[in-house]
Amino acid sequence: MPTISGFSKPVGCELIPGGPAGEHRLQGAIGPDDTLLSVEHVTDTSPPTRADITAEFSIHADKGGVIVNTTTDTTGGFLHVLWARSE
Repeated sequence: MPTISGFSKPVGCELIPGGPAGEHRLQGAIGPDDTLLSVEHVTDTSPPTRADITAEFSIHADKGGVIVNTTTDTTGGFLHVLWARSE
């Protein structure tokens, strides 16, 4: 992943379909040593809305590419995930 000029860590982001509370798979290479910066629940309404639900998520400790949601069912919406890679 490229870094933003002046930012010291590679940063990844991805928009994935929402779903029930539990595990959500990312295509990006998020890993247990990375830092989860934000997770936003985006709904496809007119106009679209977003809610910051970062506090409900963590990076799976044993499965690469997986984040875990403990509370909110985001089915029908999308998750915008932003993370910083460890080095």
